[in-house]
Amino acid sequence: MVLKYLFIHYRKIVPFMLEEQVILSGVLSVSILVFLAKMMSSVFGRFNIPSVLGELTAGIVFGPYALGQFITFFGTPLININEIVSAFAQIGAILILFSAGLETSFSEFRGESVRSFIVGGLGVVLPFFMGYYFASLLGFTFPAALLTGAALSATSIAVTSRVLESLGVSKALASRLVINAAVVDDVLGLAVLGIVISIIQQGTIPTFSEIFVKLITIIVLWVGLLLGLVFFVPKFMNAIPRWRAEGTEEAASTVVCFGAASLATILGLSPIVGAYAAGMGLATSRTLTGIRSYLDKINMIFAPIFFAVIGASLNISQLSLMSLLFLPILFAIAAISKLAGCGLPAWLLLRSGKKGLQVGIAMVSRGEVGLVIAGLGLSEGVISQDVYSALVGMVILTTLFTPFLMKKVFKNAGSE
Repeated sequence: MVLKYLFIHYRKIVPFMLEEQVILSGVLSVSILVFLAKMMSSVFGRFNIPSVLGELTAGIVFGPYALGQFITFFGTPLININEIVSAFAQIGAILILFSAGLETSFSEFRGESVRSFIVGGLGVVLPFFMGYYFASLLGFTFPAALLTGAALSATSIAVTSRVLESLGVSKALASRLVINAAVVDDVLGLAVLGIVISIIQQGTIPTFSEIFVKLITIIVLWVGLLLGLVFFVPKFMNAIPRWRAEGTEEAASTVVCFGAASLATILGLSPIVGAYAAGMGLATSRTLTGIRSYLDKINMIFAPIFFAVIGASLNISQLSLMSLLFLPILFAIAAISKLAGCGLPAWLLLRSGKKGLQVGIAMVSRGEVGLVIAGLGLSEGVISQDVYSALVGMVILTTLFTPFLMKKVFKNAGSE
């Protein structure tokens, strides 16, 4: 009877212990990665290199596919990218975009809306078709070529906005156009992803009218979400001082941020565009100064973990000869397509070659969306491990090189 009792309760306790172990492992990994990322960004800062690169490098060097696999405690790796760490990284991306939204009021966005849709739209279309065309020339299957094009289409708003903020040029004309266009880019990139997934899963190519309806539906959903948040959020936040206690404004802004991110997800959009819209809604609130100070503090933890996890996703051992041959082609397409698709129209719209170059270079960085698309393609069996490794490598390379180039082209832009 005693053995039976112990056996029954052991089976109940073990899953709890395993779950607790996963949580503790994730929290410890986050703590170590944040520390290493801040240390590396500090070192990079001494050499006048953007801090984002230090955080990315920390993930690459100390991630589970590099030195992290040798850093163990009682035989268990101290750095492990599990679902807990991924959740922290997702929170980091949401908060970065929420902070970016605080720097842009709706009136400013409305003034740039036409330019943003032109630059963001061409910044999706050209990379997609260039990626698809070159992948087809290399003998990829139709679904694999489509997925390659989709992975090249979306700019990483989180990376771009963080670099602009660190350079102190987030208020410059080109910077505002970059962020707004990148949001449009992300919204349209999700539409492209949805269409590609339906083609892969159903095996049929949708008609032009079906594609048009899907694009319009996603745009209308995002615009509706944006208008709703811009109207209701300031009223909600401005009412808070009537019953304010310490920390109420900060708690309310957190609810607004993640509530908007969740609502965007329910509508089939990316949570980060919901967070950006929420930040834009708060940009005219009387509580803006306090919220900015609050976000500066929590982003010291969540922003570095986002970039460290992107770096940690690179598995150098998986880079075969085919991956290494395909990677430079992908990187070249990624850079040229955004420079042409975003930089040229920005040049014409802003009537400045310098600003056009700033916009084009700032839009080159890929990020979380590209990683998601690559992972989806691998899990569905659409692309091989070689192609997956090359796509991840492309994301890492564009994220590493873009801050360097942005620092050069945005020099003195903060004085505009």
